Amino acid sequence: MADRWWRDRGWWVAVAGGAIAFPIGVLLHELGHFGGFAAFGFPDPVLHFASAGWGDDGQFDSLWRAGDVEAAAAIAPPWQVAASIAAGPVVSYLTIIACILALRRSGPGPLSLVLGVGLVTPFHWTWSIPVLALRLRGARVEWGPDEVIVAAIMGIPQFLVILIALASAVLSYWLVVTSIPRGQRVRMIVPTLVGAAVVGGPVWVMWVGPMLLP
Repeated sequence: MADRWWRDRGWWVAVAGGAIAFPIGVLLHELGHFGGFAAFGFPDPVLHFASAGWGDDGQFDSLWRAGDVEAAAAIAPPWQVAASIAAGPVVSYLTIIACILALRRSGPGPLSLVLGVGLVTPFHWTWSIPVLALRLRGARVEWGPDEVIVAAIMGIPQFLVILIALASAVLSYWLVVTSIPRGQRVRMIVPTLVGAAVVGGPVWVMWVGPMLLP
């Protein structure tokens, strides 16, 4: 079976589609952040290859983590910062919903791009696994993933956002996988995952991304 895959042009097309899908999934998420910063009028919003920010040089984050809420609020309204950070996950939710609907209606799409984006997007929520493990061991996690930052700023119980993220990851992957006909799942999903994780991820993060959006 493996030998037939290597000789199958469709296998390599799916690998290429997965590689292209990786930066698409990442940039859609980061464009959510960028759009939030721009919409609220934050100075100098900027889009990087795997992040988005604005021109405060990290001062808001530093002051907020130090507990100086008033000084942080003088730089920017905390709810606007939280909303801009939350915009990334919101875009990811909309993206995965669109991918699942498209998969169920039309299949994996040209070059398996729809399938690829559908596999890349939920990976954002896998941060919930190590964070949950740390919390269960008694460690404090107050900064890092988008949802944890939003929870810290807005006073939302952290375990709630952890459980929502974990449920989102599990449900998203289950819906993506079950959107592919049972007999075709391995043949479609494996090369697309290989393209995204082995080719697209390293090439985008280590070379193309820094060159295009440093």
